Amino acid sequence: MIPPTLVSRRRLWLMRLVAMIMVPLLALCGVELSLRVGGYGYDTGFFRRIQIDGHGFYVPNEEFGRRFFPPALVRSADPFRFAAEKAENSYRIFLFGESAANGEPDSTYGVGRYLKALLRERYPGTDFQVVCVAMTAIDSSTILPIARECARHQGDAWIIYMGNNEMVGPFGAETVYGPRAPRLGIIRTILAVKSTRLGQLLDDLIRRLKINSRGPKNWGGMQMFMNSRIRHDDPARVRAYANFKGNLEDFVRTAQRAGVPVILSTVAVNLKDCAPFASLHAAGLNANQESAWNKVYREGVELETAGSYAEASARYQEAARIDREYADLQFRIGTCELGLTNLAQAWKAFELARDYDALAFRADTTINQAIEAAAAAHGAHGVYLVDAAQVLAQLSPTRIPGLDFFYEHVHLNFAGNYRLALSFAEQVRSLLPNPITARDKGGWASAELCDRRLAVTVWDRQRVWQMILTRIMSPPFTGQFNHSASLKVYGAKLDEVKSLMNTQTPEQARQMYEQALALAPDDYFLHGNAERFLEKGGYLAQAIAEAKRCCELVPQMPGGFYYVGTLLVRDGKVDEAERYFARAVAIKADYAPAQNALGLIRAGQQKPVEAIACFKRALRADPDSVDAYLNLGFFEQRQGNLDRALAYYDEAARLQPQGPPDYLDRAVRLAAAHRSAEAIERFRTLVQQVPAFWQARYLLGVELAGMGRTSEAQAQFSEVLRYRPDFAPLLPQFAASGGERAQRAAP
Repeated sequence: MIPPTLVSRRRLWLMRLVAMIMVPLLALCGVELSLRVGGYGYDTGFFRRIQIDGHGFYVPNEEFGRRFFPPALVRSADPFRFAAEKAENSYRIFLFGESAANGEPDSTYGVGRYLKALLRERYPGTDFQVVCVAMTAIDSSTILPIARECARHQGDAWIIYMGNNEMVGPFGAETVYGPRAPRLGIIRTILAVKSTRLGQLLDDLIRRLKINSRGPKNWGGMQMFMNSRIRHDDPARVRAYANFKGNLEDFVRTAQRAGVPVILSTVAVNLKDCAPFASLHAAGLNANQESAWNKVYREGVELETAGSYAEASARYQEAARIDREYADLQFRIGTCELGLTNLAQAWKAFELARDYDALAFRADTTINQAIEAAAAAHGAHGVYLVDAAQVLAQLSPTRIPGLDFFYEHVHLNFAGNYRLALSFAEQVRSLLPNPITARDKGGWASAELCDRRLAVTVWDRQRVWQMILTRIMSPPFTGQFNHSASLKVYGAKLDEVKSLMNTQTPEQARQMYEQALALAPDDYFLHGNAERFLEKGGYLAQAIAEAKRCCELVPQMPGGFYYVGTLLVRDGKVDEAERYFARAVAIKADYAPAQNALGLIRAGQQKPVEAIACFKRALRADPDSVDAYLNLGFFEQRQGNLDRALAYYDEAARLQPQGPPDYLDRAVRLAAAHRSAEAIERFRTLVQQVPAFWQARYLLGVELAGMGRTSEAQAQFSEVLRYRPDFAPLLPQFAASGGERAQRAAP
């Protein structure tokens, strides 16, 4: 029998132990509750529910990305909506992935859009909802939480097309957002802590202490990773592969628990026409070996340049016996073997070039093998495989995927998105219930018909290809050894697209939009593209109507209201524009573009103090707002505060080195040094490159007027009024009074 005193001691220690655990726990819960009641922190969910025209809809939560990215680099999903209560005649597909699945550079022509068009054409009468929950820059550790939320939203099928960002995503081996490839358990602990308001507070405090962090201060796209090169066998990459496999397994199990069939897809990439972004020699290569390697490699390059592919390949193979891991070497071997029509050898070399790439922006062999293994392991339990890499390879003329289906390294062009969507559609077809398949029209819609349904005009093709050409003129593309040759290829492609402008009149393009919208009147992507087309064509009133319709369809997006406001300003309806900007701020108080726009309205009303206050609010909301710095500089300059103006211009130039703000800063400094001719030349070049840069036009007009070139100055001021008609009261003293008064009033 246990003595009573011993029992009481045990109870006492047990109570102490409980107190030691419960008291801190209750304290933490109290802090958490206080933070939530006080409105601190953000919602970590991917969806949020809103009312649109009296009906419940789920839309993306713009705060979702804050758990995964530093504040200045937060990414968010493109606009979408789906009904909270799913209709009986609907079939809902969730599409997961990164920028390639989303349809970068323009998600309105992504694979999900083509998939929806294909299904609707073949099975009329069914409301196919392809909800694209893909996002730019995320990885599998970000996608898994999205999947867990989607499991609660009545999906009929899931499609996952992910793997390009496993090395450069938030938890990748080459990431610039935080620690590199932590183990999966650590990642999930970090995310769990950040799901609490207390965790968010701690994260914020830690970031504030890291004032001198070397991470990027503003979004710079792929060039942010230029200093993140690692070898293919680096331990961090090995951990990232393991994390991907773990996340993929949990993704599949999440779908199975929800009773949703899953279509897993391998990830297709540009092998043939995308040279490696960076190459590193094998570890342990000594100086003598590297010298010998360099000698035969250079000989191979000379022979390849001369078109002697067999001899060049022999030299490259000799180099490979010393060090085969240099990615550029494998790409050159692939090019030579392709030139010799040795397609199998070329394919293998191009794959190795991708796998050895020290800047791993493309899903590699290990990633695709993991996807295939997951599909095989769960094949009997509602998991299906689409081998996109093989599908696009087989459809390519050389059986090696290249620019036939890709814009650059991973992002599919119009043809590529259609072909991938067709592969997905075939697999979805096998999952459809009888009531839907009973309405089968037989056969899939052609690419041409899908393009008409999506209103892919020749103007849109030119617009998208121009974006791509601009993209490849920046790092890391400029670091590819064949960049000069690539520029010529892209330039020729853009010229080819531009030549098609003669095959479709603006009126025909407009009719294509009208026909597409007649079939899909609630398609906010179509309305948005129609608005851009109409604005470009000078149909401002119709463009405003389309932009307003977008706001009605996706009222949760502050950007839509902001954009309507900018159009209304150009139309001279400043009071109405102000209401739209205010609505954008009401949706998101820290929406910097709308604060900037309100500041410009105050400036046009000749209320400089209020204008500058708005611009400073924009900077508090977004410390990296280039527009805010430009506007502050411009209006300080107008008030004669040149030193303060230059300080603001310097900040804008720092955020966009070699960009338009940098060019403006240099031009203003030339003007301040009375080097007017040089300043005019810079301003003129700038407005040719960026016609809507009205501040540069204004300053160009001032310099021209100061030199007595009044008619040229008036032309520039007239262009300013096209973009800012509300600034008319600020211009007559320059536009009508000649050089002397313009020079007197010049900033």
